[in-house]
Amino acid sequence: MQSFQDLMLKADISFSYPDGTRIFDHLSFTADEGEHLLILSEPGSGKSTLSRLLAGALPGYTGGNLDGYAEFDGKDILSLPPYERMEIIGRVSQNTDEMLLFSSVEEEISFPLMNLGLETAEKDRRIADCLELFGLEKYRKVSTAELSGGEKRRLMLSILFAVDPCVYILDEAFDELSPYWRKKLREILSGLDRTVIVLGSHMLSEYDGVFSRMLSIENGKAVQYVPVKDSYTPLEMKTGNSVLKAENIEIERIHRSSGSSFGLSVPSFEMGEGECITLLGDNGSGKSSFSRVLSGLLKEKSGRVLINGKELSQKERRHSVAYLMQNPYEELFLPTVLDELNSTGADSSRIDYVLSLFSLERDAYVQELSYGKAKMLQAAVFFLLGRRFAIFDEMDSALSSVDFHRVLSCYLDNGTAVLVITHDMSVASMLPGRKLMIEGGVLDEH
Repeated sequence: MQSFQDLMLKADISFSYPDGTRIFDHLSFTADEGEHLLILSEPGSGKSTLSRLLAGALPGYTGGNLDGYAEFDGKDILSLPPYERMEIIGRVSQNTDEMLLFSSVEEEISFPLMNLGLETAEKDRRIADCLELFGLEKYRKVSTAELSGGEKRRLMLSILFAVDPCVYILDEAFDELSPYWRKKLREILSGLDRTVIVLGSHMLSEYDGVFSRMLSIENGKAVQYVPVKDSYTPLEMKTGNSVLKAENIEIERIHRSSGSSFGLSVPSFEMGEGECITLLGDNGSGKSSFSRVLSGLLKEKSGRVLINGKELSQKERRHSVAYLMQNPYEELFLPTVLDELNSTGADSSRIDYVLSLFSLERDAYVQELSYGKAKMLQAAVFFLLGRRFAIFDEMDSALSSVDFHRVLSCYLDNGTAVLVITHDMSVASMLPGRKLMIEGGVLDEH
């Protein structure tokens, strides 16, 4: 029989990237068998790096200097190849797209179970159970590319629960989930007898009662988390003259992989320059599809989009409405932060101002940025482009409350109208302006 001590996760890790950037300096922590541990830290503090190191995604693929140990069941898991860690440690990545490899939901869940050598009956049982657990039964044959951000998050959770490792690591896994699924995940984790480590950038009400301990990462070390009450300057809207309208919009998207379809009706939508509007709705309800129509990235089935009474083509919308996508890496293409900012055509003094405003390092490599820092860069690029209308598609996920408030303040202070899509009701409650909701395939005033 294994001892309680053997099943404790005990780590002391030091890690530097190939360029010499020191991330951890003897980051030391323990997690008892069955303990639920919450690690809350600022974007860029190393939370995702820690999850990748423990799961084996680092340093093998990017290089770097790793010292120390992470012991579990009498083994140093840092010395094991990733495929030998599967039953010990599993993770849900903050960036779901980086871990999706196959053409359908079923294949994504099936692949790691095949690697475990499970018999077909057991594999099929686990797939069916986890699809049901996270409400994905109807998406079994659907391509992962056709899922919404929240649906991809639930798929990654399904994979983790199907594999059922000894230690679950959830990197910002509550983000992009609707309030219903946040509550559901909270209930599932509360009843889970596995060791659970959740990594987050800000406190959520859904965390209450789930975790026995809370830590933070500061200066490369793990320390006791100390709650800090953030104070904010009230957000103000500076109204202007321009008005963005959508009239009688009908959107239809067909899942080509399964033949199923999705529809959204927007009888009327109006947003004035400088206004802040919050858009709410369940995962897959059509929030991102509507955003893509407004910004010219998706063609509506019928209806029209206008600014100041002039109907806009798709190309004209792309130059009028900024769409900050859920995944910032879908809009970042160049090697360094400075390269991305220079691509906007802004002069050097303006770029220096924005680097300071959004707390960015000019020579940092984009692909080495944390997910939160990538969102800050995404916001900085569109801020320099100066669109009068902007859509924040879950910009609050992976950012600290302070950083999100700062980004939104910058846009509103500049007179930009912002449509904020969020699943965090505490965020929605602090925002000025109107609240809209998508329910039953229709967008309407909430």
